[in-house]
Amino acid sequence: MIARTALAAAALSALTACAAEPAAAPATTTTTPTPTESAGVNCADAPQDVVAAALRLRLNHSRQSIVDNVVTCTYDGGGARVRFTTGTDAAAFAARRGEHRDAVAVPDLPDEAYRATTTSGEVVRTVVVARRGTVEIEVSSGANTRHAEQLVAELFARL
Repeated sequence: MIARTALAAAALSALTACAAEPAAAPATTTTTPTPTESAGVNCADAPQDVVAAALRLRLNHSRQSIVDNVVTCTYDGGGARVRFTTGTDAAAFAARRGEHRDAVAVPDLPDEAYRATTTSGEVVRTVVVARRGTVEIEVSSGANTRHAEQLVAELFARL
C-alpha cells in the first residue's frame, strides 16, 4: 500500500510539473542609441584614402574612437584628425568657435564654418570646422587651409 501511495504521489507530481506554465522567455534588452549612432556617422564616412588625397598627405592606419556624440578619426603618418559631432546647434558651435582666438569665417561651407591655425613651436596646424544641421565636422591637420576646407565639403557630401 505504501508503495502504491508513493507511486501515485510521484505520478501526480509529474503531471503537475507538466501542467505548470512554461518558463518565461529571457528578457530582451534594448539600448537607446547614442546621438552618434542615431546620426549614422563613423570613420567609414572619412576613409583614410579620401582624407589623404584631399589633404595631400601620406596617411595610414586610421583609428576611430567614439565618446558620447563625438566620433574622432585619427590617421598615422600625417597627424590628421577628423571629428564628427552630432547634436550640435548654433549655440554650441559658437561656443566652440570662441575657443579659437584667430577664427575666421568660411562662407563657402554649409550653415556656418570657420578656420583657425594653431602653432606649437615650429608645427602649424590648420583647423576647419563647419556645421550643417546638427552635424559638425572638424578637420585638423598640417595641410593648408584650402585643402582642409575642400575635405570638409567632401565629407558633408558623403553624409
